[in-house]
Amino acid sequence: MEVISSFYLFLEILGTVAFAISGTVVGINHKLDIFGILVMSVITAVGGGIFRDLLLGATPPTALKSPFFIVISIIASIVAMLVALIIKSRREALSIFKAARFYNNLLLVSDAIGLGIFTVLGIDAGIAHGYSQNIFFIVFLGVLTGVGGGMIRDVIANQVPMIFRENIYALPCIIGGILYVSLQSVISHNLALFISVIFIVLIRIISEQRKLNLPRIEY
Repeated sequence: MEVISSFYLFLEILGTVAFAISGTVVGINHKLDIFGILVMSVITAVGGGIFRDLLLGATPPTALKSPFFIVISIIASIVAMLVALIIKSRREALSIFKAARFYNNLLLVSDAIGLGIFTVLGIDAGIAHGYSQNIFFIVFLGVLTGVGGGMIRDVIANQVPMIFRENIYALPCIIGGILYVSLQSVISHNLALFISVIFIVLIRIISEQRKLNLPRIEY
């Protein structure tokens, strides 16, 4: 039980750091000040979990009762900002094009990792609250946990949330969530979790690299 608990803590920390970095990158790209970047980082990291807890009736939300993950996101954001300053100081050796590509790739990978981890952790939260038989609800919880923080981040950045415009964003969470629920009755819990996270991360990254999109209606 202690091993499982430690594994979950590791995943939550990793997901928090990943989303905090993605929030920091968006904040830097939109030229926010340091406070604005930190706020963007924290909201991206814990926003989805707050939505999840409110739907489950867990109030106040875990992130507000115990600020551990808020502190983690702030630390991750500060480190990311320091790295950004180092890159800026070496701009002569790193072309603007390469710097922009680095930030775009960092945003993509960190956001994908956060999506994968928090989607499955959101599903587990629904199962822990006794909703294991309601597949629609727990998958919805997972998707909301995965995309919720990013939606708030994008709204604050005054842009249409990626879930509504980006190359296949929420779809990997939905499919990965269903895959996770299905695999739990066939293989071990941790293996099902690992497979589902990797699936979501890879599909998100591949869809972005290959510019795969859902159909749009144009006029």
